[in-house]
Parts: sequence; structure tokens; C-alpha cells
Amino acid sequence: MSFKEAVMAAVATVFTATAVMAQDGPSQPFVMGDIVYGAADAPVEVIEYGSMTCPHCGHFASDTFPQVKKELIETGKIRFVFRNFVRDRYDMAVAVISRCTADVNVTKQLLDAYFTRQDEWMRAQNPYEVIAAIATESGIAQDEMSRCISDQEAQKHLAEMTQNGIETYKINGIPYIMVNGKHLAGHSFEDVKEAVEAAK
Repeated sequence: MSFKEAVMAAVATVFTATAVMAQDGPSQPFVMGDIVYGAADAPVEVIEYGSMTCPHCGHFASDTFPQVKKELIETGKIRFVFRNFVRDRYDMAVAVISRCTADVNVTKQLLDAYFTRQDEWMRAQNPYEVIAAIATESGIAQDEMSRCISDQEAQKHLAEMTQNGIETYKINGIPYIMVNGKHLAGHSFEDVKEAVEAAK
């Protein structure tokens, strides 16, 4: 089974197992689409497709992204876009809960927390308990989490984001990073910086 087939099979299984009656969109506040860092008019755009349960994505978020943020985003050199690439049920749960808010800054805070503490919740005896505790620390109430995690339209949105990434960019591994539309093979800060400099 190819990477694409494996991912889409996993997403379909998660989506089917947790599906409820369809709605016209998420029934509660939910951050849709790209998670954007930096100025809209920055000269270079960097896009990452990342999975919340991917160790390499976790390392990028914890070890590389802070430097990317400090030296490239905050200096106006790039606009950074994060897109979820959902692979399994825990990934879907964390992705949905991270967006279960009307405030994109809370989503960014949750993404950072889940990536930074990835080993903690993924290795827990009951990962959902730790996932919920992290969300609570960021102000997401338990009833809000419950509504979000069972919202079919929220899950559909993230499944389609993953599928669009596979079909548009032929993604065959993650994190999948592009600089002005060109796939970047390496994931280190030096790799990103070099590609950004070359793209100017």
C-alpha cells in the first residue's frame, strides 16, 4: 500500500467511525483553513503539511519552528502557513480540538503545546485524557471539546485538507515543506533559511 493509500484509508476509517449527522459547517466556533503566521505581504511563502502524531513533525515544531519564527517570520521575510495532514484517530482528535475556538491565537498555542508535549500524550496509558487536559489548560471547556470531536463537518474539513495536499502536491512524506511552491527535501532551519534566501 502506498503512502497516499495508507493515509486516505486511515482518514476514511476515522471519519466513518466518528461520523454524525451532516451539518452545513462546524456547529461551534472552529478555525477553518490555513493557520497563518506572519505578514500577508511577506516576499516568501513557506507552507508545511504536518501531522500531530508524526515525530518528525514534532521535532520540526519544537526544534526548528521557534528559530524560523524568530529569524524569518518576525523579521517579515516569510509568511508561514500550517496545514493539518491527518493520519490516524489521535491525529484527528488533536487537530480538531486545536481548532475548537474562534481565536486563531488559541489554535496556535494548542498546536505548539501538542507538538511540544507529543511524547507525553502519545505514550500515555489513555492519550485522550492528556489531550483533553492540555486543551483545558488553554481554555477549551470539556463540553466544547466533546462537541468538536464529534462534529462531522469539522472532521470532513481536515480530511479534505489532507486529501487536497496529497492530490495537489503528491505528498509522500511529512513534514512536507514548500518554499514558494517548491518542495524542500530537508527540514532543518538551515535548509529552510537557504531556500528562503534563494527564493527572494
